[in-house]
Amino acid sequence: MAEIEVREPYKRQGDSDMDLPPGKTCADCVHCRRCTLMFGHIPADESCDWSPSRFTASRQRAVEGGC
Repeated sequence: MAEIEVREPYKRQGDSDMDLPPGKTCADCVHCRRCTLMFGHIPADESCDWSPSRFTASRQRAVEGGC
């Protein structure tokens, strides 16, 4: 069985158009599940691989508490 890679979350860069809104992480985005499965993101990431960021707040996140 393959081991899961553990890494630190990607932090905001400060002036990048790839930064998520202040106080938001990938877990707060409607695309979280897809990005974690396909692109190796983790829910705690604060920066998006898309430029400009495609962050779209998830209403479901507030109810369930995760992506």
